Amino acid sequence: MSRFTVGDSVLFVGSNEKGIIKDVFPPARGRQLYRVSINGEIKNCLESSIIPDLDLSNPFERLRQGIFNSYEDFSKINTSFKIENTSNNTISSLKASNTIFKAYQFKPLLKFLNSDNRRILIADEVGLGKTIEGGHIMLELMARKELNNSLIICPKSLQNKWQTELKEKFNLNFKIYESTSEFVQDIKDFGGSIKAIINYEKVRPNKKKRSDKPDLFKIIDQNSLRFDFVLCDEAHRLRNHTTQTYRGVKKIIDHTKSVVFLTATPIMISEQNLFNLFQLLDEHTYSEFSTFQNQLAVNAPFIKALTQVNNGAPLKNIGKELTDTSVSLYYTSGEEFQVEWKKSIKVHELFQEIPLYNKIIQDLMTKEDIAETRVHLQFDISDMSDMNKLFSRTRKKEVTQDWSQATREPHTLLIDLYPEERKIFDEVIEEYIEENSFYDTDGSKKMFLGTPLGLIQKKRQVASSVYGYLSNQKHPGKFLFNKDAKFEKLLEIINEVVTLSHKKLIVFALFKSTLKYLQGRLNNEGLNAELIHGGVENRTEAIENFRRNNQVQILLSSEVGSEGLDLQFCDALVNYDLPWNPMVVEQRIGRIDRFGQKSPVVNIYNLIVKDSIQEKIYTRLLDRIGIFRGSIGDLEAILDKDLELKDNTGVTNIRKWFSDLEKELYCTKLSQDQVKKKIDDIERAIITEQRNLEEISEGLTNTLTNDIHFRNEIRKIQDNYKYVTEKELVNYLKFLIREALPTCTLETIDEAKLIYNLILPKSSPHILINFLNRYQPHDVNSVDSFRRFINRIRGLGNMELTFSQEVGYDQPKLIRINTYHPIILAAFKFFDNQRSADANTFQFTLPRHLLGKKKFNIGTYFLAVYTSTFLKKWFNREQTTKLLIPLVYSVEEGKVIENTLAEELLGKAQLFATPVMNPDELLPDLISELEYHFALELEEVEHKNLEEQRMRIESHKKMQIQRKEEYYNNRIKTQENIVKSSENKLSVLDEGEKKNITNILPAQKKILMNLLEDKERILDELASTEISLLSPKLLSLSQIIIN
Repeated sequence: MSRFTVGDSVLFVGSNEKGIIKDVFPPARGRQLYRVSINGEIKNCLESSIIPDLDLSNPFERLRQGIFNSYEDFSKINTSFKIENTSNNTISSLKASNTIFKAYQFKPLLKFLNSDNRRILIADEVGLGKTIEGGHIMLELMARKELNNSLIICPKSLQNKWQTELKEKFNLNFKIYESTSEFVQDIKDFGGSIKAIINYEKVRPNKKKRSDKPDLFKIIDQNSLRFDFVLCDEAHRLRNHTTQTYRGVKKIIDHTKSVVFLTATPIMISEQNLFNLFQLLDEHTYSEFSTFQNQLAVNAPFIKALTQVNNGAPLKNIGKELTDTSVSLYYTSGEEFQVEWKKSIKVHELFQEIPLYNKIIQDLMTKEDIAETRVHLQFDISDMSDMNKLFSRTRKKEVTQDWSQATREPHTLLIDLYPEERKIFDEVIEEYIEENSFYDTDGSKKMFLGTPLGLIQKKRQVASSVYGYLSNQKHPGKFLFNKDAKFEKLLEIINEVVTLSHKKLIVFALFKSTLKYLQGRLNNEGLNAELIHGGVENRTEAIENFRRNNQVQILLSSEVGSEGLDLQFCDALVNYDLPWNPMVVEQRIGRIDRFGQKSPVVNIYNLIVKDSIQEKIYTRLLDRIGIFRGSIGDLEAILDKDLELKDNTGVTNIRKWFSDLEKELYCTKLSQDQVKKKIDDIERAIITEQRNLEEISEGLTNTLTNDIHFRNEIRKIQDNYKYVTEKELVNYLKFLIREALPTCTLETIDEAKLIYNLILPKSSPHILINFLNRYQPHDVNSVDSFRRFINRIRGLGNMELTFSQEVGYDQPKLIRINTYHPIILAAFKFFDNQRSADANTFQFTLPRHLLGKKKFNIGTYFLAVYTSTFLKKWFNREQTTKLLIPLVYSVEEGKVIENTLAEELLGKAQLFATPVMNPDELLPDLISELEYHFALELEEVEHKNLEEQRMRIESHKKMQIQRKEEYYNNRIKTQENIVKSSENKLSVLDEGEKKNITNILPAQKKILMNLLEDKERILDELASTEISLLSPKLLSLSQIIIN
């Protein structure tokens, strides 16, 4: 029987052209033929080539008609979706950078994406890769088209490092601005698309209103400029809120959508410093220090409960302890009319009106103790703290599998100076003293003012290198062949490290004269050495030549030259001299003993002149505090810690103590007992401060955060392939070549390392460049990256590519193909142009062994992928959150299976599925049943998600209201006392004194009125917080046969 009758409206399969049935032929040879009118033209058509004129954008209707796109289309669509990603539970950048993959480095990104205001303070311990974590956030924002106007603020010494790191590891091109005027001019010219690196000095507001300096903030206001992203490195420089730097950064942040602070130092010195940084990031939540201290106190029991959940403690015990715990709250404000109170309150009493807290307690006391319960509790308890989203800290002990610290192996080599060297040393010092001394009236020889400091510098310089000093003073190059005991010892080290072990070596020295002398002597020995110091402009090029050029074995460096550089590809350094500042010594070692160091041991060679002050005192002190054996923690904080003044010495911190000790040892005669006492005092002070800071750091970290939930989320993203995998990108490029570049060839070189050779045809060598020009996106980031890549490949007939993150890191000369590479972005645009909106139904098979036999039975399943969108209004800010929701229906079981299995099935299907051969026809009743079950399940999931979001936003709203009421009530009480005091004075003072009170009373009342109005406004803003759910969208519907 024919399927259609005369007059039926039909569509042609493939073209979707509409037609009308004009005649029905009798069946012949098992086939049915029709005469169809299309655009006024009559055609004969087989029944298999036409379908009813229905809404084929509806996936369920396509199933009824038996219309499926290929598995290749499914793969392309899903890869494209992840490239274009705006979903909060998917990460595009997971393996897109040229770095060694470390899961913990994505924890800040996940927190950032889930925060309400896109702000975060990253305070990882030194050496864990904060720069990389900042880069991952930038890459993700670029994928979401939120990185057009971006600014890096950092110390001047780190500008080149940031520029190099972003270019090499993330393919982001940022410009360093050395002058404010150039920066301001580019803001005027390219206000919406600037990518800048500036130092902290550039953000200080002009002190004089009529200053000749360009006013950055005036230009920002005049141009209504907003930054998409600002990152502040070494953010502890902002811990003092009274500085011009703080004020300048605040003005910029007030005009910025997303902000990241990076620091390893700082914050752990005091709660006040931490508060200042938090307030800079979120002044709505952190508006007053006493309230902040109370937040820390209240936060601590929840962090402890979270730790107990992670450690497997009985849930009921955790719940009972949490409800019974008391916290001490304290508030003080004002000076003359101070408001001050203290109280102890149980956690349950404080939070009994908070829905999220009640849910946590109910789950702890009543739910079955299974893994799923603990996972949900981890998230809920973490969510009780606003600080947990704003603050991210990783410690080395938490990531021992991801970060292995090398062992420091010190070698102190004592140098016996040759007699001639000793003679020259003594003569130089005696001559300096003689030229800078005088005899007073009683015949005593005394030094001119300032001579002791000059003497210290002279002794440092000559002790660094006798002949280096003479070369600089008299005859450059004259002393390159003299017998030099220190240099001879250096040659022994070079022989061991460079000649025998075939490794590279870094030699540190304080003075340019020493470094230049060493370079000359090494050249005479046939050894190539790069030289960097503060006066060398092309330091980055010199470092790269040292890194890449096998003919250059040695790097000669000063502190200024190497500051901020990562030299972990070396595992040995020489301290040709030792600075009298332990921080500088630690920074030298830290250039190689840092994240990415692959050697289990780093060798530290210290060249010390025998019987010198350095041998007898300084190196022994450094050794006793352990600086050569391992990092002793936050050394900068230890050295700068304020000390109590003792014996009126004027010593305010340990750094000054070291400096004063050097002066005394070089310029005065001290007895052995005096020297010993000074050394013991310094050692004791350092160890004491080290312990104090460790306690503060541990206490604050345990008060602020426990990140097990976010670590679990990263693992889920990995396990379920919720990122663009390397294999997907290989397939994406193969699809592109097949459809758009058929004359090109992708040749496999090393499949395991994902290395390929892309060969262009000799007949049309410009085919790839032409394609890139045609399909180049027009956003700012793409224009720049396309231009650079096209220039790189111009004239090439073939190019070696790698899709592997690890290989790209190890072999930077290969072209690394990642999510943001121009070829992939052009492919995305090509596929997007080709794609039909109706191409949303698929069929494929998946091997059961890849899924786990206990999870899935052999059978038929349907996978529906929806996007769910929430719109949240919070403090007059709108935030859109998109979630990807996969649902799976089991035909054999006749039901929708649990969501975690659906996520796994979607992840595996993208990588391991194969096309279906000879599929069975789907019954109409099955499709109707399927549509019904998915509609019910989606409604239930979205309702559950919406209620969950409402519960959380209501909880945070109530906690914010609690804090704001506390803050404003205390300030209002203080101001009321001030007004009342003034009014009382009016009744007792004489007429002359009353005048002053009468003049200031209106202003005092105005302040009180403003506080009352501010309180009402803020509470109204909080009360207006709401969340709504937008209509869901069905992205795709797939039949999956598991066999």
